Amino acid sequence: APRGTVPKMGFLMCIYSPEGSMDEFGRPFAFDLYRLDPQGGKSMDRICGHLLVGIDMPNVDTVIDQITYNVSSNFDPTLTRDGNILYSSTQANGTHNNSNGSTCILVNNWTGAYPRHIYGNEVSEQPNAPKIQAKESSDGYVYYIEALDNNSGIGNLARVSWTTPHAKTQSRLSNDGRLYRSPHPLPDGRLMVSSAERRDFGIHWFCADKGTVSELVYDDPEWNDHQPQPVYPRYKPRWINAFVAGDHFGVTTVTYQPFDQVNVEGYPHSWSTTICFDTTLTNLPIGPYPHQRTKVMEHGDIKAIRVLNAVTTNEPDASRFVQGAGSHLLGGAKSSSNSGTSFSQRRMFGYQYVEDDGSVVSSHPGDEPYCTQILDDRGMAVQTQLAWAYVRPYGGRICTGCHWGSYDKKGYLNIHTKALYNWWYSDL
Repeated sequence: APRGTVPKMGFLMCIYSPEGSMDEFGRPFAFDLYRLDPQGGKSMDRICGHLLVGIDMPNVDTVIDQITYNVSSNFDPTLTRDGNILYSSTQANGTHNNSNGSTCILVNNWTGAYPRHIYGNEVSEQPNAPKIQAKESSDGYVYYIEALDNNSGIGNLARVSWTTPHAKTQSRLSNDGRLYRSPHPLPDGRLMVSSAERRDFGIHWFCADKGTVSELVYDDPEWNDHQPQPVYPRYKPRWINAFVAGDHFGVTTVTYQPFDQVNVEGYPHSWSTTICFDTTLTNLPIGPYPHQRTKVMEHGDIKAIRVLNAVTTNEPDASRFVQGAGSHLLGGAKSSSNSGTSFSQRRMFGYQYVEDDGSVVSSHPGDEPYCTQILDDRGMAVQTQLAWAYVRPYGGRICTGCHWGSYDKKGYLNIHTKALYNWWYSDL
């Protein structure tokens, strides 16, 4: 469609689980984030110069495509004030958190190309409490529910700093024994929430100073009242740009590579690139558990990485899996990555040597969940990434380093890693 002839409509962000999906716990669903173009792909055409390609629904003039790739579920999407997508993500890689995994808070942009962990996947971030229904507030916090379990969607009200998400900035707000769900901050600083002493949920204002509800807004005694959505004027979210790798590629992602180099290299459009500025791991305790390192590693001791790809489960016959197999092993029922209780099979994308300054860059298929292991000089894994990552086709993911130290200080000093240099100037 010619520029200027398509109405300026945005995308609808939603979650969807294809039929036959199974997550890492054997549950019959695995949700991911999708974006829906309500103009049959023309909204994307207005923005980027090509139609959105995905699941076509011509009877309602709609196209929908997947933008996140988790092995378990991503859910509860909401829009932040700057135009990002905030959502909950179940991360259950291997024996993470004694095989229970965690449900943490992530944020992403509208293309799915820039996922960032906010809070809830680290050992110090209460991984046993699922963090759901998160909303950003004007006071600089993200308000969310610390769920009592993985099914009910109710629990305690909590918050963590949006700008500095850390265990030191996290706090549980409710201390009254009530049940909470569906927090919704308002621009004036007030917080509306659904709450009940036992069963009858109503809509209330919440007083953070007192740790309990204050005024009742509405309560239908015959129904549970959830998901308050106050109507008020709001600023238009800041537009987050995403580049397009040429009309003939047909994808919309953020890419950090110059387009002329991409053409010369001749990579298929489904590939992507990951770079880590420093793979050294020094500040974790030594031990047998997944969140610990296997031995002392000094700077430069990491010699290579192994990239593992998760094959998502699609198995209609649940009897093929033996419940409880491997539960006697250290770490619990999912101790074996390919056991009957892992519910996710793995394969290797391959290996990549690490530069002598600790940096590494690798290319692998896009839109595929993967994790990375750092290896010593014998090819033995020192640590395995505890969250599934992915990169959009022709996109890039940048890791500042595996706990050795922030790359920011090196960046200020204009010190660049060999992997970064090779990314731009060598044939990968």
